[in-house]
Amino acid sequence: MTPAAARGRKGRETDEAFRQAARAVFAREGYLNAKISDIAAEAGRSVASFYNYYETKADLLIALAEEFHAEATQMAALPYRRGLSREDALREAVAGFWRTYAKRRGELIGIFQAAMLDGKFRDRWLKIRAEAISRIAAEIRRAQADGYCPGVDPVLTASALSAMLEHFCYIWLGQGGDRDVQFDDERALDALATIWVKSVYWRPAPA
Repeated sequence: MTPAAARGRKGRETDEAFRQAARAVFAREGYLNAKISDIAAEAGRSVASFYNYYETKADLLIALAEEFHAEATQMAALPYRRGLSREDALREAVAGFWRTYAKRRGELIGIFQAAMLDGKFRDRWLKIRAEAISRIAAEIRRAQADGYCPGVDPVLTASALSAMLEHFCYIWLGQGGDRDVQFDDERALDALATIWVKSVYWRPAPA
């Protein structure tokens, strides 16, 4: 298939219509229940037109996953470019991920569901996710070079922190949260950022 970017303005508009429709359908119906005909109807296009852009529903979802990854990466980098302290930049980066997840919760719910059932999709998603793990691990190594969090494995720590953030967002933004737990964005972000900062920016007690 010819990439939408090579199809001109009309092709890009049609591709974007399918992506926006998929977000809405995935959020409303869930990825597993969504049908290509549902996405096409939501986009105001034909099913035949869908297959000019994507071979399967999973191919459309991975395109959305790549979009999410690119936006989340950009949001995470911005606080560091603004010259904030590492701790404050990290808090802002966590907040950026949260806001991006909230905006794109439809496809993120779909990614969570598809990764559990589709081995090919899971492998593609893990490859995308590995880029974020590598970036977080590099930041942990920089912190270690300055005497913070000695002895921890940067990659495993990055994976654990990322998994915490992703699943917390899924539970609260995708599933409505835990019962009987008071919740708002400010408290949630403070909890997430505090856990992350204290996991990286600590020093051993003096001997």
